[in-house]
Amino acid sequence: MASDEMAWGSDLMAQALRDLGTDYVFLNPGSSFRGLHDSLANFLGDEKPKMALCTHEMIAVAMAHGYAKATGNTGVAILHNLVGLMNGSMSIFNAFCDQTPVLIIGGSGPADPGQRRFIDWAHSANAQGDLVRPYVKWTDEPATLDGAMDSLLRAARIAQTAPKGPVYVSLDAGLQEQPLETSRTTDANLTRYAPPPPVHPDPAAVERVAARLLAAEAPLIVCGRLGIDRRATLPLVRLVEATGAAYLDDRCIACLPTRHPQNLNGDRKARSEADVILALDVHDLTLATTGYGVGRSHIMGAGPGSAGAHVIDVSLSDWFGNSWSRFGGPTPPRDDQIPADPLVTLEALADAAERLGGDTARIATRRDRLAERHEAVRKRAAETLEKRWSDSPISVERLTHEVFQAVRAEDWRLVVRNHRSWKDGYWAIPGCGHYLGGDGGGGVGYGPGAAVGAALGLKGTGVLPVAILGDGDFMMAPGAIWTAAHLGVPLLMVLMNNRSWGNDELHQREIAHQRGRDASRAHIGQRTHEPDADLATVARGFGAWAAGPVADPEALAPVLREAVERVKEGEVAVVEVVAQLE
Repeated sequence: MASDEMAWGSDLMAQALRDLGTDYVFLNPGSSFRGLHDSLANFLGDEKPKMALCTHEMIAVAMAHGYAKATGNTGVAILHNLVGLMNGSMSIFNAFCDQTPVLIIGGSGPADPGQRRFIDWAHSANAQGDLVRPYVKWTDEPATLDGAMDSLLRAARIAQTAPKGPVYVSLDAGLQEQPLETSRTTDANLTRYAPPPPVHPDPAAVERVAARLLAAEAPLIVCGRLGIDRRATLPLVRLVEATGAAYLDDRCIACLPTRHPQNLNGDRKARSEADVILALDVHDLTLATTGYGVGRSHIMGAGPGSAGAHVIDVSLSDWFGNSWSRFGGPTPPRDDQIPADPLVTLEALADAAERLGGDTARIATRRDRLAERHEAVRKRAAETLEKRWSDSPISVERLTHEVFQAVRAEDWRLVVRNHRSWKDGYWAIPGCGHYLGGDGGGGVGYGPGAAVGAALGLKGTGVLPVAILGDGDFMMAPGAIWTAAHLGVPLLMVLMNNRSWGNDELHQREIAHQRGRDASRAHIGQRTHEPDADLATVARGFGAWAAGPVADPEALAPVLREAVERVKEGEVAVVEVVAQLE
């Protein structure tokens, strides 16, 4: 039961989290925030926010990351002083690159040396936030209780201010355990702490860009992080159709409906043919437009870019980032720019393109040609699926197809997918918001925690969350399954177990070939066999219903059907599939 009396500094801190609308805090326990922990449990009764106990700090932050993307709310994680922050730092970097609002609270101190135990000396720093300062939007270590209140509320505002991202506030253990003379309000409802409204585009710039798209011979639209916002689907469809533009998704996202006839994902020539490229909320403009040189490696190539295209950037990227990380690539090949909120600008561009009209006959002809190319891509995908249908280990094409068939009748969300081996053409995505995108920073171990965090955010909505992970991703953070089972989180998790650190094994093959050496030895230091890891047993050990490893392709569909029924009953279901190394 919650206590009605606010008596300690940490009670006020906990109340601030509630007043900010926090439903869950993701944490691994630590004595540096024992005061706040007590306040969450006893002052607030473990009700709004509720504690989501995690087995590792990297998992805790990944869960907050996935939760934020699924709900649009700020995810909150609490980390134990220096050691917890070090463990969680990889996931913080992922959230930073993914521009996801996450409030990370750190326990620290006490700042007063007279209150420190021996371990507090080892685990205290000046300043603690220096560990993650290069890849958070803002950090603070308040010295007073009033300062702590201001820091928490300011941090929440900054996290939700576009471009969004993680923030870090270290709350001193001494302040948490400081008695309060009287109860007080948190002021979380004051407008000064609310994030600002979206930045609107220059109307003249909108008209200019819309006119250029309409006049182009081969316009291309590439859409990025807008893909997690369901509101973007309709204006994106309107803009693509009004301009007759070809369309491609940015890396690790899905925006335009995959069955739309102008969607050319899988057509490796589309990018190189463009004379005008509109990039909407794209992180790495070079990758999305001109591409990078492929002389050193052909792995994960996106196809040739268009060196002569007129590139238009719609994003707030110039307000994001810092001088420490090279994330986002070099100075981008940008010829025009609208530095404004991408969704607001997309809506304005769709309105302008429809109003201006353009050469309707030429645009209609272009759309017909794109539809023919779209059908050709789908035909090739179907032919590949038929060719690899009986492969054992199971092909990624069949695995993707079978998982989609198992969930297609449900209101599903693809909360995580393995971007390295994802195959276009086998999963019909209706538009933005149905796939929550990649990890951001490329940090392996994101998947299990992010999937559980997203599924927790979707709990009670009737949505069936689906995650498709690699075996390496799962083995880095399998403890996330325990949190899902403990909190009764419905989730279907499919593990693609190729029994290798597959991406790196492919790199070892490539470099062996380049050097004229023995590529048959590329598996050394890569394969996770002898013994083969039994991931289904690991999942069962953490409380999940689990099946596998499934090696027979004909056994996959019935196993997936049973797993979906388990999820609909409220369970976390894990299916391990022995998959091809792609």
